[in-house]
Amino acid sequence: MSIVLAKLGISLICILLAGIVLFKRETLTSWLESKSIKAMLGTGWALFRLAPFVLIYLIAGLEPTSDVNGFWDEGSKASLGQVVYRDFWSPYSPLYPYFLGAFLKFWYHPKMIVLVMAIMDGAALWASYHFFRPFQSKGIFLFKSLLYFLLPGGLVLCIVGAQEDVWMWLFVILAYLVRERTLRVEWYAIILAIGLLMTKAIFVLILVPLFILEKDKLRLVIPMAIVGMISLAILYPLVGWEFTQPLDEAKTLRAPNIPSILNPWFFNHIGVGEKFWNWIGLVISVGLACLAALRLQKADFRVMLSRVWIVLYATMMIVQQSAYSNYIFLFLIPLVFYVIDWKNNVQVALLLIFNVLCVIHPSYWWRLGMPCYMTPFDTFASLELFVDYAMQVCIVLLTGYFVWLAFPKKDAAVFPFKS
Repeated sequence: MSIVLAKLGISLICILLAGIVLFKRETLTSWLESKSIKAMLGTGWALFRLAPFVLIYLIAGLEPTSDVNGFWDEGSKASLGQVVYRDFWSPYSPLYPYFLGAFLKFWYHPKMIVLVMAIMDGAALWASYHFFRPFQSKGIFLFKSLLYFLLPGGLVLCIVGAQEDVWMWLFVILAYLVRERTLRVEWYAIILAIGLLMTKAIFVLILVPLFILEKDKLRLVIPMAIVGMISLAILYPLVGWEFTQPLDEAKTLRAPNIPSILNPWFFNHIGVGEKFWNWIGLVISVGLACLAALRLQKADFRVMLSRVWIVLYATMMIVQQSAYSNYIFLFLIPLVFYVIDWKNNVQVALLLIFNVLCVIHPSYWWRLGMPCYMTPFDTFASLELFVDYAMQVCIVLLTGYFVWLAFPKKDAAVFPFKS
């Protein structure tokens, strides 16, 4: 449990620092108004991403653990020219291991993978500035950036957990920014297709509401179809149907999610592990996202995407059996920069608690042997199991709360970005 205690300790330090920043909110925001975006974001990244990396992995000499081992297996083999899905197993999209492998040419070590995650997190934040810029002043954006750097869901999951989920947000807003610059739907479609090939299969889910709202549907679909056909034309002769390996992730049971917390109260009679739960989860998450998108069809794209993204992927985090709380890293940026009202003490307090729970629960649950509770008595079998189940319930409830905050209300189309 040492890694759990380490993550808890880091998280509590982060919360303390975030509390100090929030206490000085007005002063910091005013001071940051006159500062350079490049300089401040670069300094923040160096202090809260690069410095922790150097401290943990270079000075302390600790080795990366957990998912990094899997990423290393993929990236190292890809860097040697092996073929994804055929020569090595991968739950990710086909270009993902080769992207990691390209960086391993500079430093052939698992620690390089962590550094790549930190670089991509910084890139996502930089792109987010250009995405949110029309709605937020420089001082407000930089203030929220400081909080994002300090939140455990960003810092710990990026530097300790080396999670890549924020990449998906990066690609979808890059696609929009390129469309705005070029005024071409085709480039928007191509970057979305590349995002799907670079990240995870679940990236395809956001394409459903985006397609529904797109006026030039053919100009969106045709370039994506061309990219898809080219990809299949390359992959299928090499690996056959093994390119469907990422779909196997849906079979992996994780926690917390709604089925995992309901199962003991129905004495294991709700069919946990069955495929129909995956379909139910898919319908709920995509259905809510599409409903949110339709309610926001007259809103600015940035408003629509920020809300729909959170509704889609936060809902997915608690309805899909294979999802787990690390997915907070997937929707943390729009949650921090748009949905949370930083003047609302209740929202802020719940967000901080949510961050801590999402960071420590996966490690805690895994080290307990990934328990699946069959009866109510199982949840009270020991103090450790009770703590685990209590964290699961809290994460599911808090996720539902943030989905509710993000889901568009009647006035959502004109709802301003919160300061």
